[in-house]
Amino acid sequence: MKEDLFPVGRVVKLHGVRGKIKIDYFSGDADQFRLYPRIFIEEETERFHSHEVLEVTPQPPRLILKLKDIETPEEAQPLVGKGIFVQKGSLPDLPEGEYYWFEIIGMEVETGEGRRVGKILEVLSTGANDVYVVEGRRREILLPAIEGVIQSIDRGRRIMKVAWMEGLWEKEDEV
Repeated sequence: MKEDLFPVGRVVKLHGVRGKIKIDYFSGDADQFRLYPRIFIEEETERFHSHEVLEVTPQPPRLILKLKDIETPEEAQPLVGKGIFVQKGSLPDLPEGEYYWFEIIGMEVETGEGRRVGKILEVLSTGANDVYVVEGRRREILLPAIEGVIQSIDRGRRIMKVAWMEGLWEKEDEV
């Protein structure tokens, strides 16, 4: 089931006496959270419990949630520190040229000429632009997610085409 879920936040503490929870929301766009009528909270490793969301209240930089089946602080307490997930299918479509991190991680990276550079291990958020950490033949390669480097992304084939730029990697790093 976990492969069908996408992390969107984490319960940080209780709020009030009616079982509400305060969460860190990874997106930052509180209105987007309203698109998720049902969330999943991790109970144990690989085990999740589904909850219907009744109310979403922004309290920057966090959100306060009221869940249907949680009425008291005692019922909400075990949720503190747990991850919040939604089904990937419920995520909104992104504009052309934007991707979710789970779509990028695991992609094969090739040069425009078809030489394999490696596989994306993780995505780092730097503020200015994301950076893709690629497992190359000799070392990890850090690719800035900028127009001059990323040529194309094929979701279906799971291949990212990149342009070589001085200092990013050496030809010996290509797999």
